[in-house]
Amino acid sequence: MSATQSLEVELPRDSSGFIRRQCPSCQRIFKTRPSRFDARALHRRLVTLFPFENPHEGYESVPAWTCFYCGHQADADEWLVREHVAYLESLARGLANHVRYEQLAHVSRTLGQNPRPTFVAVAPEALPEGMPDEPEDLRPIHLVCCSDEVKALWDWDGPFYCPRCGAHHGGLSGRQQVHLEFIQE
Repeated sequence: MSATQSLEVELPRDSSGFIRRQCPSCQRIFKTRPSRFDARALHRRLVTLFPFENPHEGYESVPAWTCFYCGHQADADEWLVREHVAYLESLARGLANHVRYEQLAHVSRTLGQNPRPTFVAVAPEALPEGMPDEPEDLRPIHLVCCSDEVKALWDWDGPFYCPRCGAHHGGLSGRQQVHLEFIQE
């Protein structure tokens, strides 16, 4: 990998522009609109996986998000689905192999200074392609608190939470619950 190459990584979106998330606690899947912190969350995860990077450099904070289903709160980089994490792990391994190759190939490029190398650098495999496309498999739900939409499981009708602000909402069963208190004077 030469110094002039760049690499862009982004989370896949469905046809409506939503990104799949997975709760680190209950493991349920839901989708949100892209966040301005998605790139930072991907960077944070790559920094933890890539052994040649100094983790304290460029480690920017990310907001805490809330699980739509169980209300669990965690940093934005904890909401990646298994497929996203597997891709990032593969990418980190590939980047590490490319860096290692460049370090070892330096000896071949400077044979005039060291005419008897004891090894031959083997070119690494190509970096993995992008993440798989995102299917249209969840239903949209409008959130009044943040005036946003989330996509959730089709069979979910229980109470839920806003992933961004954490506000608790009643169930989706269509029944409205009203608490009345009568005061006698």
